[in-house]
Amino acid sequence: MQYSNELRMNSNQEIFIVKIDRFIRKYYQNQLLRGIIIGLLLLLCYFLFVSFSEYFLYFSVKIRSFLALIFIILCLFILIKLIVFPCTALLKIGKRISYLQAIEIISLHFPELEDRLVNILELTELLNRSDSEKTSLLLASINQRIDSIRLVSFRKAVSYHHNWKYLRYLGIVLFCAISLYLWMPDLYSKSTGRLVHFNRTYAPPADFQFYLDNTKLRVVKGSDFVLKAAAKGKYNPSEAYLVYSNNKFLLKNEGAGHFSYNFHNVNADIIFHLESGRVISKDFKLKALSEPGLRSSQLTITAPFYTKIPVKVVSNLADISIPVGSLLHFHLEGEETDSLNILFSDKLSPRISKSKKGSFDFSKQIFQDLSYKILLSNREFKKSLFAIYQIDIIPDFYPEISISVIQDSVIPSGYYFKGIIKDDYGFTNLRFVYETDNHAPIYIPVVFKKDIKSQAFYFSFDFSTVDASEDSKIKYYFEVFDNDQIYQPKMTRSRVFDYYIPDSKQIYDLNEIVHDSINHQMNNSMEISQSIQRDILKMQKNALDGHVEKWQQDQLFKDILQKKNNLMELLKEIRIDNQRKNQLLNSSGLQDSLLLEKQKQIDKLLDKVMDKELQKLFDQFNKLSEEFKMENLNKIGNQIKMSLDDFQKQMDRNLKLLERYEIEVKVKQLIACLEKLAEKQETILKYSKKDHQKSIDFHDNINKKWEDIRKDLSDILDKNSNIENPYSFDDFTPEEDVISDLINKTESFIENNKWEKISRNQKEIARRQRGLAQKLSEGLAKSNSVQLQVDIDNLIRLLNNLIEFSFRQEAVLRQFKQINYRNPRYVEIMDRQDLLKEEYKLVQDSLLVLSAHSPQVASLIGNRIFSIQNLMEEILDKMNNRQVGSGVVLQQKVLTETNELSLFLSEAIKQLMNQMANAMPGDQLGDKKSGKNAFPGLKSKQNSLKKMMQDLIQEMKDGKDKSGLKEKFGKMLQRQEMFQENLEEMLQNGDLGNESEKILREVIKMIDQTESDIYNFSINSTTILRQNKILSRLLQAENSEREKGFDKKRESNSGNNLKLSNPREIFEYKRVRTDSGSIFYDSNVKMFDYYNKLYLDYMIQINND
Repeated sequence: MQYSNELRMNSNQEIFIVKIDRFIRKYYQNQLLRGIIIGLLLLLCYFLFVSFSEYFLYFSVKIRSFLALIFIILCLFILIKLIVFPCTALLKIGKRISYLQAIEIISLHFPELEDRLVNILELTELLNRSDSEKTSLLLASINQRIDSIRLVSFRKAVSYHHNWKYLRYLGIVLFCAISLYLWMPDLYSKSTGRLVHFNRTYAPPADFQFYLDNTKLRVVKGSDFVLKAAAKGKYNPSEAYLVYSNNKFLLKNEGAGHFSYNFHNVNADIIFHLESGRVISKDFKLKALSEPGLRSSQLTITAPFYTKIPVKVVSNLADISIPVGSLLHFHLEGEETDSLNILFSDKLSPRISKSKKGSFDFSKQIFQDLSYKILLSNREFKKSLFAIYQIDIIPDFYPEISISVIQDSVIPSGYYFKGIIKDDYGFTNLRFVYETDNHAPIYIPVVFKKDIKSQAFYFSFDFSTVDASEDSKIKYYFEVFDNDQIYQPKMTRSRVFDYYIPDSKQIYDLNEIVHDSINHQMNNSMEISQSIQRDILKMQKNALDGHVEKWQQDQLFKDILQKKNNLMELLKEIRIDNQRKNQLLNSSGLQDSLLLEKQKQIDKLLDKVMDKELQKLFDQFNKLSEEFKMENLNKIGNQIKMSLDDFQKQMDRNLKLLERYEIEVKVKQLIACLEKLAEKQETILKYSKKDHQKSIDFHDNINKKWEDIRKDLSDILDKNSNIENPYSFDDFTPEEDVISDLINKTESFIENNKWEKISRNQKEIARRQRGLAQKLSEGLAKSNSVQLQVDIDNLIRLLNNLIEFSFRQEAVLRQFKQINYRNPRYVEIMDRQDLLKEEYKLVQDSLLVLSAHSPQVASLIGNRIFSIQNLMEEILDKMNNRQVGSGVVLQQKVLTETNELSLFLSEAIKQLMNQMANAMPGDQLGDKKSGKNAFPGLKSKQNSLKKMMQDLIQEMKDGKDKSGLKEKFGKMLQRQEMFQENLEEMLQNGDLGNESEKILREVIKMIDQTESDIYNFSINSTTILRQNKILSRLLQAENSEREKGFDKKRESNSGNNLKLSNPREIFEYKRVRTDSGSIFYDSNVKMFDYYNKLYLDYMIQINND
């Protein structure tokens, strides 16, 4: 710096330095110009060389990459070395040549100045190091030398002309380049393009080229893509390869120059080219596109609440089946998805919102079968169809019901029902429905469980409680309702059943069938008992002979015990059939108080026919088969034979009682049939001219019923003639013939449309039929009354005989106690005891005969008459064996049994006398009736009185003899008073309801008015109207009593009114096939819906079969 200052102080020195700096600047300017020329020359030569070579040689990617690298290095060298360095020197940045180096370069051009220029530079450096004394001397020397070169221009040492040779070279190269361009215009374009894209594969022009048949090289990520290529040129190669990721894959030759290749599961872009031999195609790019999709899907199915189906979550969308009314909630998470749309087939698509987390949520309630499409969108795909799913609705089906029916074995009107109901989800109601003619349906609820989908139920019903007319039909069925809350509960009706209420004739025929069955069974029971006696006797003989084998003896024991079991079963069937018969008669309403009492007594006799003693003997006999002893066989066998003798006598007596009772029942049934037929005779008039054919049909029907009655009456009279002590009936043949003739005339009148004669004829037929019924009733009542008196007389006589027998037996007992068996008089006493046995046998036989036609006597004396006879036999046996003590005990038992029998006979006499005292002469049925059972007779009497009044009015109009009229008035008054007495007795019995009692009192008042009219001989139309009103009021009272009786009908424990059994127990006893499924209905066993439906359909099919 000091040196520079000093130079500045010296103008010559400054001039010298400036001249050197200018030289240095021009030097670097020349260097820069030369570098540019040389750089352009080098680059142009390299470009021409590489382009020319590439144009013909088609370098590979590696060579082109290497050449590109050399080009870059060359450019960097030229830029840095030939351009950047001179530029920085010009800007005085970085390293430059020094002044000494500059002087050396100048000296090359001006050799004569070399020494001076060096001396000036050296002196200048010395000046900077010398002290002040020498400074002036050095400055003088420096100035002298500078002055000598002041006129010399150092810049001339640098000449631009030396660059011309480089320019000439550059011109030559440019000329060659231009010439090549003019000669081969595509030289630079093709080769330069390939060099610029050095990383691409280029093939030299060949005899063929590769082309792609695919219009778009795009594939959805994860999908396969089939590349289709074709080679077109002079010939087709046989092989071709696909090259990507530095791997070669053989293409599939499809023929005719076509090739294919399958890219599997493309998940990223693929750059590839095709090659065959030296032919290489350009690079192609297969682009992998991200298709919109769903990462996850969740469907929540909420079925209607009443179905009790839990909420179900489905992880992946699919075709589904759901209950109608279910709510679906969709939760969808998209992948590469910008928007989501769902199109339902019902065109009611919900709004879909996208959450911040990218999920889509929406809900929809489904009521019908639907399909829906899911459309997804993103930048590449617009509303792409993702999937189509189907939603099938499971409808709430109608409930199903199947019914099995069993009729009660005792109560004909009683029915048991077992049903199977099933539904998808449950029930709300189950009821039994019955309909009568022209009446609204009656509904009876049935117990069931609401939430059990498949279940069995039981129900019983007695159709005798239904207020329906005779010979009518009752329709009945079950109705079940499901629990559908989407719409409304659906109802299914079971198969409709019919119950026909039998008329009097049908009841009569049914009773006849049951009675014949009982008779047959009782005869069989006696035959079995006789067979047992024969077997026991045979066994005793075999045992006595000692020639019987053990197995034969065992077989006889088994046969006897088997016959005993058969006998027990037969007796059980007899009791059941008898109960059925009783119930049949009770349901018909034809039983009166006396018949009901007889019925009870016969039931008791049938229940006691196999007593406990006989059963005990058979048990002992059974033990005897295990521990056989001869003495026990004789003893027990004899006792069984004696007991079976008594059994046979009882069965014979009961059979006679049933036959007599049956005749009485049939007569009363026939009386009821005649009264109803008489009522129907008058109804033919309502058809008159309106419907001629219908009147003919109606008349034919009535005529047929009359012929049936005649036949039944003939059968009754024949059977009556075959019993002991038959009833006394008159000969009804003349009266029957008159009625038949009248019916035939009516038929002729109908054909000729003579309605007035028809009217008179039908009234006459009805009058005579009522008269026939009256004669039958009077004959029955008279026979009962006479037989009752005879029975009372016989019982008094037998009671006296029994008392005398008791005194004589007591006398023998006293003598027997006082005598020793060694006494000679012992045999005399035995003879007297034997004589008493024979005397009692006569009493026994008389009692058996008497009890055979008197149920009251038979039920009271029971089996006591047989027990006394057996005791008498045992007494004689003890006396023969000189067992005095045992004989005394047995004689005391005989006295006790005899006294008890006497008491029962006294009671029987008392009952028969009371019955005789209560019997009302002239009563149509010969006994008292109570409750609703008396109403049919009262209505019949009232109709008869009404008919008599109408006949009297007609005779008064015709001017008949007054003496004859007075006699008829007197008879009518007598019947009217008897009718009034019947009503008053019904009121006194206290068996009527309040409403019925009130009606009957009103009827009695109207009867008083009628009696007053009869006394005054003033019967007129008003009297007839009053009689009609009385009949109407009686009908109201009867209906009232029937309704009251419905609630009490099943409360009786006797055989007259039996309760229906538990229906479940009945079906279990009968082992109805539907029971095979009960374990599933009453348990919690779960099955898949499909198999559960198959099982239930199978069970219902079994039930229907």
